[in-house]
Amino acid sequence: MIATVVGSGTLVPSARRSTPALVVEEDGVQLTIDGGSGTLRRQAELGIDFRNTAALLYTHVHPDHSLDLLHFLFATGHTPGFERTEPVRLVGPPGFSRFVAHLRDGVRSWTEAGPGGIAIEELGDGDGLAVGPLRITATALAHAVTDHGYRITAPSGRSFAFTGDTGWCDGLLRLARAADVLVCECSGDAAHPMTGHLTAPEAGRLAAGAGVGQLVLSHLYPLPDDRIRLEEAAAEFGGPILLAEDGDRFIV
Repeated sequence: MIATVVGSGTLVPSARRSTPALVVEEDGVQLTIDGGSGTLRRQAELGIDFRNTAALLYTHVHPDHSLDLLHFLFATGHTPGFERTEPVRLVGPPGFSRFVAHLRDGVRSWTEAGPGGIAIEELGDGDGLAVGPLRITATALAHAVTDHGYRITAPSGRSFAFTGDTGWCDGLLRLARAADVLVCECSGDAAHPMTGHLTAPEAGRLAAGAGVGQLVLSHLYPLPDDRIRLEEAAAEFGGPILLAEDGDRFIV
């Protein structure tokens, strides 16, 4: 299983980091988790072909995680020489279908995504589904809106967990337990906490408590010194830690 950090930042403009998005590939199957403004362009820059996307998963509906959905649907139905016959699978938490309907209001004819159309699936806490060989499990987390983290498991048994946005909650340990890689939101450091988000010490504490193999810090608001995040997470977790950059690619 190959995971690529497409966006490691937030809605705060940055030439270095784009809005949160992650692409996962396994045995020819490609899926994307989240995607705010600029995700499709960043994928193109990284050599990731959006036409190969089997499913798009959304942790929640905040704009930094979902805005490029319209762009994806438009591009899928209006790329010369490309016609998708399979439905675009859109996966999100409860209420996601209503959000998609509202998002497409006024541009519905432009966002039909070609002959295959759109298939929307809502997952509750603990629900799972398969996308090709990949098994996906949703875990409800704590945020300002209904929000899920996702755990993705390959046929080999290797797995990674993706928190999306969340404050500290019991679901985090269930989501991340013994994952080989944890891609964890890390909006602030100890001196810059944010309501509904994790700090670097909390991310490190989660990685240690869950017994993960590697911690990847993402969803990074610009702070004066990124090294502080690494130091604070390392004080809690003794395993390998990566401060994510757009384009980072790792094998799970």
